[in-house]
Amino acid sequence: MGEWGQDMEGLTKAPIKAEDDAVIPSWVRLNGRTGNALVAIITIVEEEHEAVRALGGFTKLVGNTPYTCRSQLAESVYDVILAKSPDRSNTPCSQLVRNIAEQFRPEFIVLSGIAGGVTGRDEIALGDVVVADHVDWYEMRKIADGTDVIRKQAFDHPSMYLRETITQRAKIRGKWLELISAERPEPGTPKILEGNLIAGDKILGDKENEYQRSILKEFDKALAVDMESYGLARGVYNARSTRHYNLNYLVVRGISDLVDQVGNNEQRIKWRAYAAATAAAFTVSVCDEIVALCG
Repeated sequence: MGEWGQDMEGLTKAPIKAEDDAVIPSWVRLNGRTGNALVAIITIVEEEHEAVRALGGFTKLVGNTPYTCRSQLAESVYDVILAKSPDRSNTPCSQLVRNIAEQFRPEFIVLSGIAGGVTGRDEIALGDVVVADHVDWYEMRKIADGTDVIRKQAFDHPSMYLRETITQRAKIRGKWLELISAERPEPGTPKILEGNLIAGDKILGDKENEYQRSILKEFDKALAVDMESYGLARGVYNARSTRHYNLNYLVVRGISDLVDQVGNNEQRIKWRAYAAATAAAFTVSVCDEIVALCG
């Protein structure tokens, strides 16, 4: 097992084949129905999934699942597995989290992909990566008698350990910049931002739309908007109801467009491949840190 901590760069290269007499890692505590994984990466659309696979390793299917693994550490034990949601939006994402939790009991789960940013907040720019420190679900509301007020439903927020330790280590190393697999549409260097992410079941992209304007005004600290983070947060909340199972999650989103700018759709078409690649690069760097520390 010492190989994981000796060479951080090697973790993103060819998978290490498990030896026949490999010892089961100490982090394996609860057996999943199919096996165990230290980390699970979730993607939603095909560009996001391919951006992670482009960094190498995720070629072998695991059991009878549609998920792939990077390296096998022991029989039915994997360092990182990769999954793609069958559909967009929060409900399919939540169901995917439930399936992965039951089948592999991962210690950590990371959502990697693209999102829309909000102009002028923390100097956010196209191609940047937002790591959510707080997720808000803005769709559950009561509209009556001239009022529009939000209602709440229980769900978990991103892991403090992943944000304050793992994310910071990956940022300091800076190796994620070397892993970006797509060409940047315009000159510049992406940066990592940490802040509020809001989620709903609508694609926001019209600065003149009154509903969108009211949401962005209400959530005045939100850096980015997506359609799946609440589903992930709710899925983790439900998975944690299992006794002795403390699933930690992180959301990593590359900014493909600015939802409150004219030409939003054109921005997304131009930047989505690069945004998916920046998110994938940072996600894999985060996974490398986790494996190095826990492997």
